[in-house]
Amino acid sequence: MEPIYHFATPQSIEQLKTEQDGKQVKKTQQCQTICCDKNNEKSNAAKILSIALLMITTIFGGTTIAQAQTAMANKDNKPGASNKSDIAYRSLDDITFPTAEFKRGAYLKMRTVYLQVPVEKFRIKAFPANSSAETRAELDFLLHLQQNRTPEEIDRIKLMANIYFDPLNTNPTDPDYTRNVNSLFYIGRDLGTWFNPEKLPVTTQVLQNVIQDATFYFFSLKADFNRARPYHLEPRLQNLEAPGHASYPSGHSSASHVHAYILSEIFPEYKDHFMGVASEMAFSRETLGVHYPSDSKAGKEFARRFVGELMKNRKFRADFEAMKTEITRARFASQLTRK
Repeated sequence: MEPIYHFATPQSIEQLKTEQDGKQVKKTQQCQTICCDKNNEKSNAAKILSIALLMITTIFGGTTIAQAQTAMANKDNKPGASNKSDIAYRSLDDITFPTAEFKRGAYLKMRTVYLQVPVEKFRIKAFPANSSAETRAELDFLLHLQQNRTPEEIDRIKLMANIYFDPLNTNPTDPDYTRNVNSLFYIGRDLGTWFNPEKLPVTTQVLQNVIQDATFYFFSLKADFNRARPYHLEPRLQNLEAPGHASYPSGHSSASHVHAYILSEIFPEYKDHFMGVASEMAFSRETLGVHYPSDSKAGKEFARRFVGELMKNRKFRADFEAMKTEITRARFASQLTRK
C-alpha cells in the first residue's frame, strides 16, 4: 500500500508553518527597529493606536489580541500606561471557551470500557497563553490558511469534519449510525475494500470501545483546559464551523491518531501512512479555522500516551488479539478472492 495524501502531508504542513514563522520573525524585527527609532516615536504611537482602533471587536469585555499587543507596545512610551496594559493582558488571558456554548457535557459522564485511570494520567502540557507570541504566530498561520484555501479544499475539509465517532450513538436505526460507525475505519481505508464494519464486526466493537474511552479522557482534558477557539481571539478568522466544546486538545486529532497508533500495531510497515492520514485530518481542522496547530499537536501526544496505556490493559489486550485475528483473516480472504 503506497501512501496517498490527497490534501497535505506532515512535511508540507511543517514547511508551511516554518515559512509563516519566518514571516512572523521578520515582522517582529521590523517592529523592534521602528520602536527603537526615537525620531519616529510619536508618529509610530499614533499608527499603533489607529491600527488598534480599526481591529477592535468586542470579545468578552472587548479585549482582543490586537488591543493587548498594542497596549504592550505602548507600555514604555506612555506615562502611567503600564497598569492599563497589564489589565489588557490579564483580561486577554482570561478569555476561555464560553460556558453557554458547551454542548458535550454527556461525554464527561460516560463510563469507560478498558481504562479506569485518573484523567491526570494523560495530562499534557498547558497551551500557550492567549497573549503570547506563540499564540499570535498560530493565529497568523490560520489567517494564512484562510487566505489560501480554495473552494475545492473547503468542500473536502467540510466532508472530513463529519468523520468522527460519537460513542453515544450506537443505535443501528439512527439516521446517523452508518456515518458514525464508518468513521472508525477512515484511517485504515486504504488497506482495501474489505476494511469495513460489515466484514469486521469484532474490530468494529473494539474500536467503538477504544474511542469511547478516548473521548471521555480527551473531553475531560478539554473541559479542564477550557481553551478559547481561535475565532474567539481573532475577529478576522472566518471559521467554517463552530464546535460546541473547548479547543485543546483537538478531538479529531486525538481520535485519528489513536486509530493510527492502534493500526500501526497490526501493520507496522504502514505506520507512516496511517500517521500521515491522521495528520491530514488534524490539519483540516486548522484550515477550517477551528483549531490552533498546538491543539493538533496536543491531540497526537494524548493519543500516544492513551494507546500506550491501553496496551498495558489485560482486557484490551485480549480484545486486541481477537481484532487482529479477524483483520488478518479478512485480509487473507480478500487476497484469495482477487486471485
